[in-house]
Amino acid sequence: MKLLVCTTEYFPYGAGIANVVYNVVEQLKGMGIECTVCSPTGPDIKLGNQALIPKIGIGGLLNYWHQASRYFKDNDYDVVWLQNPFILTGNPFKRCLVTMHSTYYGSSTHGVGTFPLHLYKSLVAHIERYCLTRMPPDTLFTGVGQPVCEELEEIGVVQNMITCIPNGVNARQFRPLDDKKSVRKKFGIPEDDIVLLSVGRLTPAKQPFTMIEVFSHLEKKLGNVTLCIAGKGELLEEIKGFVKEKGLRKVLFLGHVNYEWDLPDLYACADYYIMTSKYEGLPLTLLEAMASGLPCIVSDIPNLRVVGDADCGIILNYGNISMASDQILDYISNDHSDHSRNARKYALDKLDWHIISEQYLKEFLGLM
Repeated sequence: MKLLVCTTEYFPYGAGIANVVYNVVEQLKGMGIECTVCSPTGPDIKLGNQALIPKIGIGGLLNYWHQASRYFKDNDYDVVWLQNPFILTGNPFKRCLVTMHSTYYGSSTHGVGTFPLHLYKSLVAHIERYCLTRMPPDTLFTGVGQPVCEELEEIGVVQNMITCIPNGVNARQFRPLDDKKSVRKKFGIPEDDIVLLSVGRLTPAKQPFTMIEVFSHLEKKLGNVTLCIAGKGELLEEIKGFVKEKGLRKVLFLGHVNYEWDLPDLYACADYYIMTSKYEGLPLTLLEAMASGLPCIVSDIPNLRVVGDADCGIILNYGNISMASDQILDYISNDHSDHSRNARKYALDKLDWHIISEQYLKEFLGLM
């Protein structure tokens, strides 16, 4: 099988989508599938402009997909795998699988961010709907979580063309460690503290101000708790200012952490993983935390309910900061080695990249 993969980001230049596609492609290559990856950074074919996407958003995305549709006007690939596509006209891909990692429709529906941001997402959601509902009639769709699949239905995609394939994790790379203290020295983390970890870009959808508000309550009540934040993002400087304004002493900003060499150790030396997001697809960071054996503290939104399915943490409503803080305080004051074991087992049994890639391969074969 000759598979063409079109994506606006690819490892090591990117985050969630880039890592998902890379891991599946590597597994497919091991199964004998001939994969060609096209993205603004290659590695096989370079189209679009990597710098345009963060600068002008939808303009950069449309530029990439316009170039891709023209470049592959005549192609001999057996199947094409498209990631969150925005093809307005001239779609040359007749046998394709569209994977949606999240939707602008879902994000706009949840009212993420300020009014201008919400307005922007609502506009892009209309373009998204236009593009997805005009794909060739035999196009198959996958969503990384059941809520994303439901959003696709609401957008107008026919239900029987949609399959849920979750994101995966490399459980050999992300694994628990027995000696947390020695690894904490590497990051400057207090050796004897209870460590809460957050990994990811600081954006409005993640609600990092809510996380700091919650942690400020914890720091007042516990002297031995530290919040580690790994990642950058548009809100980083504002969040640093907010932490300083509140006089918090136990928040560590670690910035960018090398994905291959340092991030597995960072997960493994933490005690809990925390998310306060208002909207998510199915974040790789959560799955990496689970594979690392971390009990998880997450917000009550559909795509984070995998924590409930795995019985590996608590799901909270952050609408009441004081109540959420008390629930977290009670949770981290008790032993949860059972949740740690459950998290690791769920990742091994259901989320290994080989298992996920076999599900994608089944979809590709169904198109031939």
